[in-house]
Parts: sequence; C-alpha cells; structure tokens
Amino acid sequence: MATEELLQVMLDRLEKMVSANSILGAPVDMGEKVVLPVASFGFGFGIGGLSSDMMGGSGTGGGAGAGITPVAVIVAHKDVRGPEGIQVLSLQKQSAMAEIIGTFAESMPTFIKSFRSFCGTKEEEEGKAEQKE
Repeated sequence: MATEELLQVMLDRLEKMVSANSILGAPVDMGEKVVLPVASFGFGFGIGGLSSDMMGGSGTGGGAGAGITPVAVIVAHKDVRGPEGIQVLSLQKQSAMAEIIGTFAESMPTFIKSFRSFCGTKEEEEGKAEQKE
C-alpha cells in the first residue's frame, strides 16, 4: 500500500471515530433529571514510507493511538427552566483558577438577570422623564 493510500485510510477511520458522540455521551433519563456525560478525546497517529531503487524495495508503516477520559457530566433538571436548571459537574481535580472560573460561570445567570433588571429600571425612568418634557 502506498503512503498516500495508507494516510487516506487512517484519516477516514479517524474521521469516523471523532464525532460529537465521542465527546458527548448518550443522555441518561433519570426521572426528574437528564444526565449527559462529557468526555475528553485525544488521538495521535503517524505514517511513513520509503521507496529505494538502489535496494529494490519499498515499505510503508503507520500507527495510531487514542484515548477517552470522562471529564464532566451535565445535569438538566426537567422542572427548572433556563440556565438555572443546568448543572455542570466536573469529574476532574480542579485548580484554584478553575474553581474561580466555575463559580463565576455559575453566578452569571443571576448577574445577567440583575443587570437586565437594573437596565430596565433605568430605561423606564428615562422614558418617564422624556414623557414629562
């Protein structure tokens, strides 16, 4: 098999392996919740080939490796609408910075709601002031 053919075969097989289903697992219905597993997927491959007129031969070889590691689960609460009903639970040991970012991300819906409320109140006050003029 020529080097180009081997490369094409390997890429075709890798394309079949790497999909959203490799990263996001099948949802598991648990009554009031749906749990969706999330994984990290990594792979590597290499090929090589040699053709020698002096030695009268040729050779091609290749290798590949892949691994999947569970990293988190997404829990969707069926009875809670919006971002408040979604939880992301990490399965990895977290660094201090990751905890800060996670805490910040969890508080974003509350912050956005408060900000919208504040902006709405400010716009209403400006609208009332314009109507008086």
